[in-house]
Amino acid sequence: MRNGFRQWFAERAELVVLGFTLLTTASLVVWWTILLRGQMHNNELLEREVLAAQIDISAEHRAEKLREISAHHDRRNVMLAGESTLLALLLSGSLVVLFLLAQRRKQQREDMEKLLQFTSHEFKTPVAGVKGLLQSLAMGSIPDAQRAELIQLGQLECDRLEHLAETILAYQRAMSREPREGVQPIDAARFIADLLAHRSRTASGGNVEVALIDAVQVLADRDGLRVILENLLDNAHKYGGGSVRLAAGVNDGRWRLDISDQGRGFAPATAEKLFDIHNRGSGEGVTHGAGLGLAIARQLARRMGGDITASSPGPGKGAVFSVTLQLAPQAALPVSREGAAHG
Repeated sequence: MRNGFRQWFAERAELVVLGFTLLTTASLVVWWTILLRGQMHNNELLEREVLAAQIDISAEHRAEKLREISAHHDRRNVMLAGESTLLALLLSGSLVVLFLLAQRRKQQREDMEKLLQFTSHEFKTPVAGVKGLLQSLAMGSIPDAQRAELIQLGQLECDRLEHLAETILAYQRAMSREPREGVQPIDAARFIADLLAHRSRTASGGNVEVALIDAVQVLADRDGLRVILENLLDNAHKYGGGSVRLAAGVNDGRWRLDISDQGRGFAPATAEKLFDIHNRGSGEGVTHGAGLGLAIARQLARRMGGDITASSPGPGKGAVFSVTLQLAPQAALPVSREGAAHG
């Protein structure tokens, strides 16, 4: 019970402190308002008593003075109520702004930690490959017949490192902007074609079948959309059993891109766990990319007003990752375009 309360408090400590501070501020303002109103009421009574003690004024003049006293104190009560309300709003607003700034700093720190995790994870494998190749060349343990082939593989690994660096820089640029700040109309079909052409020149190209892409404009951040598709395609090549298929079109008023593979798949009940970075290697049967890439991709998609979902018939039966984005205003009508395989 105690551990449960500690965990609950640790997860909501900032909100608890903010609520307590707002409640304390409101209580103090109300307390001082009541105290001042009581003091003002006493002053009014004292003025009335002083007026009643004066015997050298007429009844008409006394009545006029009483009306003036009542009007004066009514105005002061209104001013006190207004100023107290304004003070409470200013203090509460300042506290909320400070809280939001603290939350933003916390989110920026978490984003930076995610970026560092993503960088170290993605760079580890190609760096190890290049290092092993250089060590083998230095020791002269590679036969001359295999030297040219292995050097070519090393060059491909360097291309892959360059590709990863470009992707990480794109992610950093996308995250440095405010949500929806970099969102603009993008030709979806051309963007995907350019992305696949770029990937075909690197070690991460792979075999991608473009089945159908509708020619429409979508609202997206270019850097963010690039990172999303790079991560999803890398995930599909890594866990998808080789062949990857793309199909996109307008569905329920939104643009949808399906990235399908015939690889490991996953249990339908574990679909959401794929996007949780804490499930990586958890031993819960989540093996289809349960790492940082999918979490980053969904985060970026939601920042630009879209989303990413995952579905699978079951383990060993492949998977489909779907990206949905908003259509640009007055987007072009869907025009079907058949594509060839890129690889």
